[in-house]
Amino acid sequence: MAELLIEIGFEEMPAPWLAGLGEQLQARFVEAASREFLEATDATVAWTPRRLVLCADLPSRQSDREEPVWGPALKVAKDTAGAWTPAAQGFAKKNGVAVTELLQRAKDEAKPGELNLLFVKKVTGRATSELVPGLLAGVLRALAFPKRMSWDAWLEDGRGAFPFGRPIRWLVVLFDGAVVPFAIHALEGGARGRIIVESGAVTRGHRFLPKGAAHEQLVVRSFDELGRILRKSFVILAPDERASRIEDQLRAAASGGTWDDHGLRAEWRDLVEYPTVMLGQVPQEFRGLPPEVLETVLVHHQKYIALRDADGRIDRFAAVTNGDGASAPAITRGMQRVVVARLRDASFFLGEDRRRPLGERLADLGGVTFHRGLGTYRDKSARMAALVEEMGRRGLLSGEMLAAAGKAAELAKADLVTLMVREFPELQGVMGGIYLSGEGVPESVATAVRWHYHPIAVEADAEPAAAFAGQDDAARVFAAVALADKLDTLAGYFGIGENPTGSRDPYGLRRAGQGAVRAVLDFWRPKAGEAAPDIEALAAAAVAGYPPLKQPVAETTRNVQAFLLDRLEYVLSARGYAADEVAAVVHAPELSALGDPVLALRRVEALQRVRREVPEDFAGLGEAFKRAKNIVAQAEAAASVDPALFEAASRLRQAKGSYEERLRGLASLRAPVARFFDDVLVMAEDPRVRANRLALLQQTLSLFYRIADISRLGGTS
Repeated sequence: MAELLIEIGFEEMPAPWLAGLGEQLQARFVEAASREFLEATDATVAWTPRRLVLCADLPSRQSDREEPVWGPALKVAKDTAGAWTPAAQGFAKKNGVAVTELLQRAKDEAKPGELNLLFVKKVTGRATSELVPGLLAGVLRALAFPKRMSWDAWLEDGRGAFPFGRPIRWLVVLFDGAVVPFAIHALEGGARGRIIVESGAVTRGHRFLPKGAAHEQLVVRSFDELGRILRKSFVILAPDERASRIEDQLRAAASGGTWDDHGLRAEWRDLVEYPTVMLGQVPQEFRGLPPEVLETVLVHHQKYIALRDADGRIDRFAAVTNGDGASAPAITRGMQRVVVARLRDASFFLGEDRRRPLGERLADLGGVTFHRGLGTYRDKSARMAALVEEMGRRGLLSGEMLAAAGKAAELAKADLVTLMVREFPELQGVMGGIYLSGEGVPESVATAVRWHYHPIAVEADAEPAAAFAGQDDAARVFAAVALADKLDTLAGYFGIGENPTGSRDPYGLRRAGQGAVRAVLDFWRPKAGEAAPDIEALAAAAVAGYPPLKQPVAETTRNVQAFLLDRLEYVLSARGYAADEVAAVVHAPELSALGDPVLALRRVEALQRVRREVPEDFAGLGEAFKRAKNIVAQAEAAASVDPALFEAASRLRQAKGSYEERLRGLASLRAPVARFFDDVLVMAEDPRVRANRLALLQQTLSLFYRIADISRLGGTS
């Protein structure tokens, strides 16, 4: 085995792209090598913002092999007299053998009697170095970027113009220490032009370091040597090593403080080639700003990590630079000047916004368009409040919770017209909650407004789960407002025909649907004897709350309900429940999953547990019930079953208890159902017997439909 080293040097690539590109490079190369009958072992990738590197061990040449070359079918190769036809003779001539030397084999193993002519071609393996240019060209073409750019390049692989994520500036292609020739040409007049990049053994160091020798050309002969030489030139090739360096420096800078990096450390790792963490101070005058404001300025706008002191106040920030720290004081002063300017703006906006109570801004929402076909945000706020009132009429909210949810729904969008949110849109909802808390409104109202754009992620423990831990009433107020917001959004966009498609969802309606489902599943928390919201009915109310839109009301309602059912199925599947178990519950015909999503979740949980206890019973029942559904669908059953003739299902018709207990009882029907199909002719000649047997099947199916459609289960869990 010999080492292949490939380094693709380019202009700075966006940091979020790099990890995925590294994975692609490794996978695409291994696949391409396999297609060329080369086994790539120990394939390793590394990257920095300016390079992708692949190292793999390959054999020095392909093994000799035999390849089948199929010819015409034997019935075509011979005429009725048994003589060879021109088709057979031409095939033999093409392969340089006599027709009598050809083999006769079945091309399709499933049809052993249908023979074809076969020539077994002996192929001598080629040297790996001859194959590398083709492998590299194929891999470069196969890399998928979020956005490609045309840089007037031409690749001589038969496909011509060669777009890439960023312009390539150098290539290292070495096999067993020797340069493998490879070239990228300029695209001139739509055709191949001069060579603009040619492979070699020369890499590039840091763009600015060391001083006096920056970006120097460095000759390498192996992967290990590449890492060593680059390190001396202030480039840390391994992403994990850059991450460790950032972690160590960040901990030292924090001096025992705490932080939430909001995913920035991963971005920092791929943003620089030689990471050095700098520490800046938040001036005392701004430390009293709400932490959410400070984090928005530092994290979202500047890509800095906010550091908290022992009391939890943000007093410092950390930033990463692509250097050795020699100019740290000057860099820190520059960072602090930018931060102070942004915080001074935020402080001014905060003071101005607090001059008016948030409730006085409701009228201003009349000048902010929600969507040109759906009215203003003032209209949306009114519809949200009406949906909350509908929840009250349905007995889902009452008393203080109903009043709090109604107030929060009315005020939820008011911060859109504040100076702070206009400058920092990331704070919508958050600032509304902060302002309301300062105005002395009930905390449940402020918290509901603060979080009403959530839930976003589908996981049960994702935000805002921690914010409502142990606060069932506040969680319900939030869930009511979040549900009203999302159902109104779905009803409106579906009503104007903006339904999401497989490749298009510009208004984030899938996220809204998932948020509506999760608001009920994770935050409604019904007490004993209470039901969770009927999302199906509330969706219909949301559609009815709009003035006439482009799409008919009935069609819009059906589409929104079907969409929400699909999102419920997605959320449950995303949480690890088997897809067939989720489908069995969600699509059970006698109990609407959207009618009570919390109970649907309980049914999925019960089905999962009991099915794991007796997988064989459910496998058998699944097949039996598919047969039963098909039979019942094709015939008309009697109104009731004669219990004197059939007792297996009637014992369970009045089954009580938990879903698990009922499912265990239903699982015991496996043997009677199996005997029924083995011993009983359902479609009997006697009309009374036939109707009775069909009714038995229908009622037995109905027993399961109260929990799940067992016929949708495939095999064991």
